[in-house]
Amino acid sequence: MSAQELRDFKWKKRIVLLADYGNNPEKSELQLKMFKAKSNEMKERDLILFVYNGKDLMDIDGTLTNIKMDNTPYNDYQGVILIGKDGGVKLRKKFVVEATEIFELIDQMPMRRSEMKHR
Repeated sequence: MSAQELRDFKWKKRIVLLADYGNNPEKSELQLKMFKAKSNEMKERDLILFVYNGKDLMDIDGTLTNIKMDNTPYNDYQGVILIGKDGGVKLRKKFVVEATEIFELIDQMPMRRSEMKHR
């Protein structure tokens, strides 16, 4: 899915941002591995993951995206940020967050409950 800004995913995808500025590479790597190991669960929840280093946004494989991150509220945060399909921040939590905690939070959301009924 090509996008120019995060808001281009609104109503299509949920987003997990791993915001890391190189201060805690061990924790952010562990966090990334935890999500990579749960790719089926992420796909099922329309969830995509990006790594944000304060300047650039990379996909789960470390490839630089063309998504602009200027003037975002995420510039000064380190940790996991969950953005819902409505574009709202649903969770901000310091590293390390279990992937299952994110999935359980998503599964309690009304939109997700509706998706589960219709699948």
